[in-house]
Amino acid sequence: MIDDSDDGEEDDMCDASLENDVLPLEEVDLCTIIRTFKEEHISDDQISIICIRRRKILESAVKAISRATFSWTHLPHIEFVGEDADDIGGPQREFFRLLMMELQTSLGIFEGKAGQVFLSYDQAALEQRKYFKGGNLIAWSIAHGGPCIRALDPSLFQLMCGQDPQLEQFDWRVLPDPDVQSKVKQIQQCKTAEDLTALQQDLGDWIAECGIPGLFNATVKDMPKIYAYVVKHYIFLRTAKMIHQFTDGMNAYGKLWDLVMDNWIAFLPLFTNMQEPLSKAAFKAIFSYNYSRRGSNQREAEEDTIFSWEMVLNMIEDKVTELRFEDLLIFITGADEVPALGFPRKPCVDFYEQEAGQRRLPYASTCALCLYLPRGITEEDKLHKMLLQATRDSLGFGKV
Repeated sequence: MIDDSDDGEEDDMCDASLENDVLPLEEVDLCTIIRTFKEEHISDDQISIICIRRRKILESAVKAISRATFSWTHLPHIEFVGEDADDIGGPQREFFRLLMMELQTSLGIFEGKAGQVFLSYDQAALEQRKYFKGGNLIAWSIAHGGPCIRALDPSLFQLMCGQDPQLEQFDWRVLPDPDVQSKVKQIQQCKTAEDLTALQQDLGDWIAECGIPGLFNATVKDMPKIYAYVVKHYIFLRTAKMIHQFTDGMNAYGKLWDLVMDNWIAFLPLFTNMQEPLSKAAFKAIFSYNYSRRGSNQREAEEDTIFSWEMVLNMIEDKVTELRFEDLLIFITGADEVPALGFPRKPCVDFYEQEAGQRRLPYASTCALCLYLPRGITEEDKLHKMLLQATRDSLGFGKV
């Protein structure tokens, strides 16, 4: 087989998503930071078998890390119940991706809209140490090169890291409580002496309970600062105990939160929703192609298929199909983005022969990081339908 990829950077998978979408310096630094952390803490020669029920990802994970014999420094070997697949990387990537998604919505420690969440104020969850478990799970994923939640509000993340964000420009519409939204909006829109008098009458006591008793002596010029104080109270100071328990949970695994605080800019893409949808150029740069010898009949058939493949990628780029580049990446690798540490090898596209009278769908090995396409597909609509069906039917490992 001949690899005709034009990408000469296969050995540096930290840059695997590079082409037109160049990674900022902070993300390159993140690769080095996490790799160093992993080298210092993870035992490559020790493996822990982690049994996971796909319909109960979060519950399975919490039970796994709660066992007396659990060690976060051991390599997790993921076994999905009822699925025949050895974990050579694919199941682990799939598990941590699904775990971070379910952690946002099901553990009860976050609130807010998807992609921009805050720590919830829940004393029962605090007593049950759910915030600590959430910190454990996130640290576990990061330590093994997995994703983070990519959903914390950026201002909250900066406050948690000891920074001083410009809260005067905070968008009150992202707050999860409609009543609080209304109150904070009124503070922001206080522009005149009449507005200030109404605000003092309507919300003076509430604002004082937020730790700002000086409202009755304030002027209109003070309102941006009072707005910032109220926002800081609501998203950070009010939930200080919850945040402290969460960061303690992360620090229980190699003082990882301390590392985050020391390198908060580098970690922004892991904790906050900075990810842009994959572009066609970035998606293509991830892969190499295993062509047959030039001039052979197989090579001709493979080039027919790749032309159809290119047309399907154009359909995705033009948004004329429900397929996304992320869907294909999950199907091929188990991850919806290039991990912070990159893939262990460059993902590739390979080919297979369709048997006469048979219609075998494209398939993938998430451990080998390889997509297999049928040779000789000359119609992009046919390949599109096959890929759409393959990705939709591919829940679970060893089933496609």
